[in-house]
Amino acid sequence: MKNRQVSPLSNAFEGEVKMRCLAAIFLTLLLIASAQSQGEISKTNLPSQLATIAKHLRKAQSTKSLTERKSEILKARKLIAKMPPSLLTYELENRLNKALSLNVKTKNANMLLNEATEIAENANKLLMERTAKVDPEAAKATLMRVLSDPEFRNPWEPILKLLERLEKPLVRFLNWLGRVFSWFGAILRPVFEWISAILQAMGVWFWHWLQLLMKISPILAWTIIIAFGAIVLVSLAYAILKWWRQRQKLVAESVIAEKLVMPEQLLKEAETAAKKGDYLTAIRKAYKALLLSLDRIGLIRFREQRTNWEYLAEIQRKAEPNFVRQFREITHTFDLCFYARKFATAKEYTTVRQFAEELLTRALPTLSSSSS
Repeated sequence: MKNRQVSPLSNAFEGEVKMRCLAAIFLTLLLIASAQSQGEISKTNLPSQLATIAKHLRKAQSTKSLTERKSEILKARKLIAKMPPSLLTYELENRLNKALSLNVKTKNANMLLNEATEIAENANKLLMERTAKVDPEAAKATLMRVLSDPEFRNPWEPILKLLERLEKPLVRFLNWLGRVFSWFGAILRPVFEWISAILQAMGVWFWHWLQLLMKISPILAWTIIIAFGAIVLVSLAYAILKWWRQRQKLVAESVIAEKLVMPEQLLKEAETAAKKGDYLTAIRKAYKALLLSLDRIGLIRFREQRTNWEYLAEIQRKAEPNFVRQFREITHTFDLCFYARKFATAKEYTTVRQFAEELLTRALPTLSSSSS
């Protein structure tokens, strides 16, 4: 036997209907209690009228004809209009008017009709029970107890309670912080006032002498202003130029330091590390010797801050495909061992070293020809 699949949307809709019907029941309790306490409803006619209204609403829900549904709703509304005005009649009439304003075949209209039917039927049952009188306070207490269940509880309530507990300590801390800042402000205020007075005096002094110079000789005044502006610009340009030269000097020194490292020495150090079993260090030194050899040949420009794949992109523009393929394989081996922390072996070190030695052999004639 196959299990019937229920969609989450239908489950959500049914849950909403149950919740709203439950709320309608307790609303009925409150409305009947209020009406009885005010003496607005006659108990002799009300139960039969509510039963007739509920019958018309049930018939409206069960019929498929749109015309018959509207007709039954209108009959129920006429009966409600004949009843003494109260909160109960107001709630029933309100739901029926909303259902008529919507398309009565929609889900919202069905929900409203269902609520009105539940209110009418529960009110009829309550009024038929002569022995049990509804206490408004008890109805409110029951409603509050139901609303305190987990399904009606606010999920943010624990956080709100925590914030309420932290409110007083937080206010005290902020007040203390405000007093600290005001204390610092009281201490530093004379300093800022003194600096402001100096600047203001300098501005007044400058403006006074400028006006005096303008009266004596406008040409002299403008000459002084232009000269002062030129001195400021020259000083700024000199500071920028000095910073730029220092930066270029540091870059040049780093380039010289890089080129002073000899690939032959690196290969010797790599061989020493390999004899000790430290193949990761050996591969790193052999690969750096390879890059320095490529710099000697002119295929790349070696810089410490560049990445291996930047070197590969530069070689692809200058070398033949077979050489590019070999360099890509060597670079992949180095990245696996050094960055991916693959266990380095003697075979991988030998491959990198042989390629570096071959390039170094090519680089020696280039170096000797450039030196001659």
